[in-house]
Amino acid sequence: MKSIVIIGGGFSGTTTAINLARLSATPLQITIVSNNRLPCRGIAYSTRNSSHLLNVVARNMSALADQPNHFVEWLSTRSEYLDEPLPKLREKFVPRKVYGDYLHCLFQWYFGTFAEEKKMKLETVHDEARDILIKDQRAKVILTGGRVVSADKVVLAVGNQAPADFRLRGLDVRSLKYIGNPWIGWETRLPSSDQDVLLIGTGLTMVDTFLTLRDLGWKGKIFAVSRNGLLPLSHFKGFDYPELLDDENATIEFRKIFSIFKQHYRTTLNSNLNPAILVDKLRPFTQRIWQNFSVFEKKQFNRRFRTQWNVMRHRIAPEIHRQLREAITQKQLEVIKGRLCECVESKEKMKIRVEGKHAKRVIEVGAVINCTGPQESYVPSESKLFKNLFFHGLVQPDEMNMGIKVAPSFSVIDRGGNTSEILFAMGALLKGTLWESTAVPELRTQAFRIAETIAERSHSSEIVEDVLEYSI
Repeated sequence: MKSIVIIGGGFSGTTTAINLARLSATPLQITIVSNNRLPCRGIAYSTRNSSHLLNVVARNMSALADQPNHFVEWLSTRSEYLDEPLPKLREKFVPRKVYGDYLHCLFQWYFGTFAEEKKMKLETVHDEARDILIKDQRAKVILTGGRVVSADKVVLAVGNQAPADFRLRGLDVRSLKYIGNPWIGWETRLPSSDQDVLLIGTGLTMVDTFLTLRDLGWKGKIFAVSRNGLLPLSHFKGFDYPELLDDENATIEFRKIFSIFKQHYRTTLNSNLNPAILVDKLRPFTQRIWQNFSVFEKKQFNRRFRTQWNVMRHRIAPEIHRQLREAITQKQLEVIKGRLCECVESKEKMKIRVEGKHAKRVIEVGAVINCTGPQESYVPSESKLFKNLFFHGLVQPDEMNMGIKVAPSFSVIDRGGNTSEILFAMGALLKGTLWESTAVPELRTQAFRIAETIAERSHSSEIVEDVLEYSI
């Protein structure tokens, strides 16, 4: 029986396991290694806070690449949505914890009676992988607890890295007043709710952190600081707009694509239209555009356009956006465009010096929370697993050092340039290669394709990859 080890138990690992069970014509031994406290959900969908909504409407959230309506169909069977008209349900931003329930139900189904009938074997191991050794076309996955799991194939589905500690003069990252990772178990480290807090960053992580603080009944002021001072945009109702590219010119040169984008950006502003429609129009071509850029052009994009692109690309539910604006109006939340320069910590407070373009100020808070989002670079990495994989030469960083190098089949490319027949990678590890590689539409396709390869099936053409981001 062929044995597969999947490292990671969030969306990527769960959907890879499900697709292996669905697609393999022969029995498999599948082992999922994950230290997640809740199976199948990962960090994003482990939240039990109903205020944390999906950033995408329900119709785009199927976990199965070849069944685009699967999530909506499942959602329509839940008691709280039974009376919801289907067109309205398709456009709903549901709580992330509900989506976690969906993944868990899907997992239970495919590894219940379905797996028994196909004689599939599943084991979930609550541990961390710290090393992989390959010998004689077999892998040995070494776990922190000391166990060694042998496998014919290994899928790296590790998800995002934890945020890197923020570097600021005078800031001791060991301080009890500094919260470096607001994704796991951070609420117990907060000061009393009447104290002010400072959030570093104004993106999606900040939004989640603000919502959590608000739901905890926070009475103090919440400051959010970033160099651009830009909040995520709200999703919007779609409107007719011409296509920017087609399949024939999706690989035009860097200057041309941004000339087209700037031209249309001006057109949308002059016509009082939402320019984020342009990012949606480019979505089907984004990976090809990125792969056609030279390394210099990719770095130029990161330096000049990345911030504005991310603001337009990674939007939030209109209801969440409204709550942010309301909090700003009520002066509970203050968003500051500026640079953090220095931290002076006393017994009771932290004093943070912020420099803006035209003014300087000192903010006194009871806690500083790092909301800068996941660390991208893997060299160096805090992960024992990746330190060892790089040391052994089993992987190499991609040309942007945003992940690791992979072949079009998602097989890992080692330090010598050889394509592995054993190791596969997906998700955030592919960001430097594909740019667009962390949203559900891309992840479910990667999970499906990797499962097809491991199951030795020819690639299906039934995948619906085009995604309409805006609301209908």
